[in-house]
Parts: sequence; C-alpha cells; structure tokens
Amino acid sequence: MIITNKTGLPDMLQRAVSKEYTYRDKRYSITSLLEPSRIIALKRRYNDKIEQDITDCIFMLLGTKTHFELENIELKENEFVEDHLEYTFENGYTLSGIIDHYDDEYLDDYKTCKAFTLIYKSDYDKWKKQLQMGAYLTYKKDGKWRKKGRIIALIKDWNRLESQTKSDYPKYPCQVVKFNLRTPEQVEKMILKLFDNVIKLEQMADDELPLCTADERYNKGTTWAIKKKNNKRASKVHNSEEEAKKHLENLEKDYPGQYEVEKREGENTRCEFYCSVNKFCPYYIENYMKGEKND
Repeated sequence: MIITNKTGLPDMLQRAVSKEYTYRDKRYSITSLLEPSRIIALKRRYNDKIEQDITDCIFMLLGTKTHFELENIELKENEFVEDHLEYTFENGYTLSGIIDHYDDEYLDDYKTCKAFTLIYKSDYDKWKKQLQMGAYLTYKKDGKWRKKGRIIALIKDWNRLESQTKSDYPKYPCQVVKFNLRTPEQVEKMILKLFDNVIKLEQMADDELPLCTADERYNKGTTWAIKKKNNKRASKVHNSEEEAKKHLENLEKDYPGQYEVEKREGENTRCEFYCSVNKFCPYYIENYMKGEKND
C-alpha cells in the first residue's frame, strides 16, 4: 500500500503508518481475515497500487501510542502485552495477530471507537471474533484456553453532557465490554472456514468476487419520500414503497395533484468514502466511475 502525505505531516508519522502494510503470501492477520470477502481479495491483488493518506490513519497511530504505553509497564507473573503471535495450519495458511494483553484468565484488546459503536453494538460480533482468534493464538503458544475476553473501548468522541442527559449514552470515556470466547475447537472451526473462503476468493476474477452486503457497504437502505411537487424537502419519509403510495393516496383526497413520491436510493457510504480498494472494485467502477477503469 502507498501511504501518501497530502497535508505535509511529519515524515516520521508517514513511516510509522507505512510499516503496518506489509503482506506475506498465505499469511493473514486477524483483522484482515474478518474484512468483507471482496475487500480481502482486492487488497491483496492491488496492494502495490492502493493509496491511502496518512490523515486517514491518525486514530490508528493513537491506538499504537496506547499499545506503546502498555509495553512499558511492570508485568505480573504469567502476564503478557503486545505479544506478536502466529500459527500455521495444515492447509499452509498462517494466522497472525498482536495480542494487546493477556494473563491466565483474560485476553484483552484495546480499541478506539465512537460512542455510537457502543450504543448500537455495531462492532460487537467482529470484536468477539477478534478476541476468539487472539485466544486461539495464545492457546497454540502455551496450551491454555482463555475463555474470557474483554474489549477496552476508548471513546474518542465522548461527550460529558450527553453522558448525563441520555440514558443509552456511555457514562464514561472508557468502557469494558466482556465476551465469552467459547471453546478452542469451535474457534478453530471458524478460522478454518474463513481460510477456506480465502482459498476460493484467490481463484476468482475481480468481477466474480462476492459483492459486499448492504451492511458492509454502510448502506442505510432505499427510502420513499412524500414531498410537495417542486420541493426538495420531504414532508415524510417511508421505508417501503407500499407505505409511501398509501400515504400519497390519502393526501390526494385533500390535496389533489400537490404531492408526489420520490424514490431515494440508499447511499453506499463505505464505497464512496471509506473503502481503500474502491477504485479497483468492479461495482464501484460501474456505479461511481461510469465504467472507467483505474490505471
């Protein structure tokens, strides 16, 4: 991956980010293995052409600072921090990961996130799988299974006022989320299934790769707006066309010919703003680049 520095930040920051993007054949990190299938494949194929600016990686650097501080504390017996682990399966594929902290009982991962992630639990499934795979790597290292996992969530946009006025808002800027990590046999089965998927992806052409789901594209869904003709603002927005048509029929009784239904396609927010491989994705090329291929 090519890390750009369009805003002229210090060179050392650019070098710090660049070192995180080195791929090895048949070796996948925990986080990369949990990405959408299409992104997994395209990142590997076009790694030497993908560009990402350092400004998009700032919060990753903040997380790195937290990890650095962990490495410099005095550890208890059987306690480990920032442990770089790998395990190669019989199929020749290697799982790698950096485990933030673990002891004989708990395995911990430190995350920076936004408050809405905790309110809606939007990343909880991914967090659990990351902890499970981390626990599996420690199990392969020392034979101990840590069935308890914790995410230490550092909320980067925490607001004190909202914490005091909203019942579902995190009360503190740091929150611990606990998970039961099941058994090593169950986790191994999950990992091997993920690698089986990777092997299939490697045999597919770009346009054959599974399309990211609506959720993976951060698509909020298509809606149907009721609005006065020639107005931009909707008077009401419906989640189904049927509901919108019924609403329009009722309005026609009192306001004939004044209102209309406007279909509003759901935006693919990730595709447009957050996907590092979008310019190499056939779906993005077709829908956002008017079929013009990336050089």
